[in-house]
Amino acid sequence: MHMKSTLSLPATIAALQLVQGFGRELAVLADFDTNRINAIMLACEEAFVAIVERAAADPIEPVLICGELTPLELTLSFSDREMPPSPDEDELPHLDAWHLDAAQLNGMGRLLIRAASDEALWQSLGQEGNRLTLIFKRTAASISMEHTPETIPDRHQPPAEEQTYIIRRATLEDDWYRIARTIFYAYGHTYHRDDIYYPERLKELNRAGRLVSVVAVTATGDIAGHYALELGGPGQISSKQYVVAESCMAVVTPGHRGQGLLKQMRKQLESEACRLRLHGLFSQPAANQPLSQQINETFGALPCALSLALLASSPHFQTTTEDQTAQRESCLLYFKPLTPVAPRRIYPPVRHQAMLRETYQACGIPVTVAQISGTAAGTSQVSAHYLAALDLGTIRVEVVGADIAAALQAARNDLCRKTGARVLNLTVCLTCPGAAETCAAAERLGFFYGGLAPLYDDGEDVLRMQYLDTTLDITRLTVAGPFANRLLDYVEADRRRVGHTLAPGWQ
Repeated sequence: MHMKSTLSLPATIAALQLVQGFGRELAVLADFDTNRINAIMLACEEAFVAIVERAAADPIEPVLICGELTPLELTLSFSDREMPPSPDEDELPHLDAWHLDAAQLNGMGRLLIRAASDEALWQSLGQEGNRLTLIFKRTAASISMEHTPETIPDRHQPPAEEQTYIIRRATLEDDWYRIARTIFYAYGHTYHRDDIYYPERLKELNRAGRLVSVVAVTATGDIAGHYALELGGPGQISSKQYVVAESCMAVVTPGHRGQGLLKQMRKQLESEACRLRLHGLFSQPAANQPLSQQINETFGALPCALSLALLASSPHFQTTTEDQTAQRESCLLYFKPLTPVAPRRIYPPVRHQAMLRETYQACGIPVTVAQISGTAAGTSQVSAHYLAALDLGTIRVEVVGADIAAALQAARNDLCRKTGARVLNLTVCLTCPGAAETCAAAERLGFFYGGLAPLYDDGEDVLRMQYLDTTLDITRLTVAGPFANRLLDYVEADRRRVGHTLAPGWQ
């Protein structure tokens, strides 16, 4: 079922029951259970009341509530033109930079977004107003439901006999169940992306063009491996066009490892990427999996960014080793161009200019630094996105205006207050003027260098910055290759610099 509907209401508390009813009826159509329906109704209440509290005594502009139901998810968006709170009215409590958990968070908002929605997106649209979008993934049968921790298959399988494998696109009706089972056999309950455990979600994501799955099939017809392209995944959600995609969800079952299947599937995956006219691929191997990093380099990809504490810790994710770390997993970003990249003209912050030049050179991308003249004017547009599965907040700067510092602070506060996120990633367009001003404003809020992501956002290069309020032992990271180690040293040095320069009451 695919359905869209819109409700237009005045920003008054008298309309609250209509809002709750709208959310409830869509949740019923989505086949959610009673608990989820009630949580969605409460989330609708929280979103609408927040708008009413900002509204004038006699509001003129209506609130538009849009609902969209697809086979994958229910999306509810709340659009208004009310005045957002100023940074002075919405400051985080004054507390130590690394102990945000002690803050008096908005308990109901945090609970609802974490418990009810899988994703939450706040957008400041300048003169067009504000928008909150909540995404609720529809329930489906998970392959992991078939097993308890005691029935996870033995991963120490004997090596399979040498054979010829068929490498192909996943298109058959029973492929989706077998892919999910393959992932489960390799990782148990611990893989950090939930989608891959749900056959129906895998099928629909491929049908919708958001995933391109490639499989390795044995002589007896079993699926021994899986590798996928993802378009518009985490970090690219607000983009309107994709010229690069992430190579991800790579797995080979234990008995078939050592047969070169990853290389064979990667070759097919790159052919699919070229068919889609993509200009490049990126991947994000864990920073304690040097073998995965080395495999990326053998494919011609090079590291260009490092995201500290990117992935939520176990039980969402564990490495293929038995080491169970308590801290979140850090990831490197690797990039491989599939077509020659035209010379880039960038507006980098002076502080990071040399490192960015070095990274462009390592990736084989020609670059020139533009002269910056004047300061930004007008109103900024910034979006803040929370990904519940990763417990991660992302901020995307869409337009840099004179109020960029206030816009970034509001976005950070939305994520920290309303979701309790302690790890945030920020993307700043390097090929547009205003990157230096944005970087300076972000550093005053506690963000530090993350790296370069070429062609990442609507085909533009972005500077990745990051904000951490969680324990991280940097010595537990293991990176392979000289430039990956260079990145690690640079990122950690900048993290310490920003942390040391933050003044008391920095919020």
